Amino acid sequence: MDRGAPATVDPMPPVLGGLPVLGAGLSLLRDPTTFFAKARRKYGDTFVVDAFGFRLFCVFSPEGVRSLYQLPEAEASFGLATYRLIKFKLPPELLMGRRNSPHRLFGNQQVEGYIASLEHAADAEIEALGSRGRFEIFTEMRRVAHRLGFASWAGKEAASPQYLDRLIPMFDRIDSAEAFVRPAQAFLTMATDRRRERAAMRGIEAVVGEIWAGRQQRGEVAGDFLEQLVESYSDLEPEAQLVGAARDVIMLHVGALSNLYAALAWTVVNLVTRPDLLDRVRAGDDDLLERVASESIRMAQRSITLREVLQPVTVDDGTEAYRIGKGAFVTTMLSVTNTTVEPGLSTFDPAHYQGRKLVVDLPARELVSTFGHRHHACPASRFSITAIRIATRRFVDAYEITPRFQTAAPRRRQIGGVARAQRPCWVDYRAR
Repeated sequence: MDRGAPATVDPMPPVLGGLPVLGAGLSLLRDPTTFFAKARRKYGDTFVVDAFGFRLFCVFSPEGVRSLYQLPEAEASFGLATYRLIKFKLPPELLMGRRNSPHRLFGNQQVEGYIASLEHAADAEIEALGSRGRFEIFTEMRRVAHRLGFASWAGKEAASPQYLDRLIPMFDRIDSAEAFVRPAQAFLTMATDRRRERAAMRGIEAVVGEIWAGRQQRGEVAGDFLEQLVESYSDLEPEAQLVGAARDVIMLHVGALSNLYAALAWTVVNLVTRPDLLDRVRAGDDDLLERVASESIRMAQRSITLREVLQPVTVDDGTEAYRIGKGAFVTTMLSVTNTTVEPGLSTFDPAHYQGRKLVVDLPARELVSTFGHRHHACPASRFSITAIRIATRRFVDAYEITPRFQTAAPRRRQIGGVARAQRPCWVDYRAR
């Protein structure tokens, strides 16, 4: 897309710009949540940000955010906006020809079908940790999430030491979440033409091929997700069939892991620093555990919601109706509203949820989100909460966990996804 002329907005609200091309981009990347919050206090709930050649039409009022979510996908695309973000990290060939999207797979398969794989993966990690030691919560929960994810869609073999220790470093090189957590990394990826990412992709393809070949040699029929993926490419030659399935595994893992591990880590953080909640969970309160997970995600959300305008649209913020031209991005950021729209939402409290539903009265339900709304809703939400519940329960039932950190805060520079921690969160553990 030609970024030479900024997209039109009529009438034009306040504009935050700066240097040519860069615009307000450097200030935005320094601390995205604070950047948008300060701009909102200074300019109101509607303003424009020009950054790195992109024009962001930003809305934070109840009516404006609701209007964003109501825009038809054909006129203002969530999918295309997301693609423009992740393409900075992922090889283009990985994005083409996919037959098993998260919406299709998570929509058709019952979560119960994953539970055995999730439990097996969680138990394997507990066994690997042994009876005592120390770990950093976000690092360890990332490894746990790798086990959970690979076991679910690449087979239980993928969660074994034989394959897991090869898969993790390769996936970490290809993970598109880095484009959100550390946006500056995207420039390095583009400068190297994604060589590291392509090598990692081929390595993961080889591992999936080994797992499948082992099953063929044993005559094993597992009836799992991997079989479903391979079968979906049955019209192709065997080698291309496995490449297609392996790339689907990568994209599923990209979609799930980017938020799953951080959500799992914050759930553990919020339990081990609140002994009263931890005692209730250990007593068997799974409903509380799931509410802790939902509240942890809400508090740690750093997702930026983007809709790329494909044809002129009207956005009404409750005060003014704006005509937004093609090429602009209608934008809001969850971390600005998730904890500020109602006074009680600034503090952590699982009572904000009944089951997985937020029970706080809001001027617009779209102002607070854990897994998104409408076109933006995460198809893996049920899977994610189930995975968090299973893994967290295994850990808190198996170990006494002693925090060695005083506070945990979200990473300031992150734009997108569930926050990573600003500083390490170390704990000691010993078998109960």
